Amino acid sequence: MDCSDWMGRSFTAAVKGFAILTVVWAHIGAHFGVGGIQFAAGTGVALFLICSGYGLECSYRKNGLKQFVSKRFLRVCIPFWIVEFFGLLAEGKLTLQEYFKNALFIDCTWYLQFIMICYILFFLNKLICEKLNLKKKHDWILWGICTIVWFITESCFLADTAMPFLRARQILSFPLGIAAARNRDTIVEFMSRKKKTLLIGAGGLYAA
Repeated sequence: MDCSDWMGRSFTAAVKGFAILTVVWAHIGAHFGVGGIQFAAGTGVALFLICSGYGLECSYRKNGLKQFVSKRFLRVCIPFWIVEFFGLLAEGKLTLQEYFKNALFIDCTWYLQFIMICYILFFLNKLICEKLNLKKKHDWILWGICTIVWFITESCFLADTAMPFLRARQILSFPLGIAAARNRDTIVEFMSRKKKTLLIGAGGLYAA
């Protein structure tokens, strides 16, 4: 792969595909009593969140906050509501109360709650920076404050007793994707230099 393709659409699609496989693999393994395999799912979730943060930052750099809410509504909310409707129907649990609890992300899988919080924080962060005309470093200060408060809240007040750091351990993944998007050119340049160094070293070893 050319270094310039790093974190392109095909690259991130492949990473997301791998991430989904790790989650499926971990859940199947856990179903059959394979101990410790849930950590594979944690890796997959982290990769997915990094790609999400990266994609959102790239989209913001191109379009700003224009259609941010409508895009999240079309790409996340509507598909989730459809799947949740038929899922509850198939399980025989479809009631208005149960459906709306899930549809409003109150009583649904933890990942969807988590990613919605990431989206909300991203939107508010960018909105505040735009309204107050803040610089990039101030943007990171806001993210730092949000991350610290969120981590403490998750760890001390919202932790699942069965898996206490299930959500808290993923809090840095989304901002890491944002950082990767902001520093993409520097990362690609570094990777290109390292690739050339490795090729020259390999050529030297072959000649020797």
